[in-house]
Amino acid sequence: MKPILIKLVVKELRETANKLEAGTSFLSEEECTDILETLTHTALSKDEACSYLRISRATFDNRVAAGEYPKGRKLRGRKELIWFKDELVIS
Repeated sequence: MKPILIKLVVKELRETANKLEAGTSFLSEEECTDILETLTHTALSKDEACSYLRISRATFDNRVAAGEYPKGRKLRGRKELIWFKDELVIS
């Protein structure tokens, strides 16, 4: 990521956090939820997903094939497929 973009994101996050703490933010509950979901959208490898879900790789593969979990995605810069933590439901 470009350094200028990182600086802009950091600046906006700090300003938003300050406004939220001071009670001067005009964000709705829905907007706050959207921000939280975006910030917690964590990519996991298959091994990390299995560990998070506390299941074996075979069980994970079976559940993906059955449509219980989404198919893995290719993320630029990574060789393996990834799954997003917030899209995996622990059963």
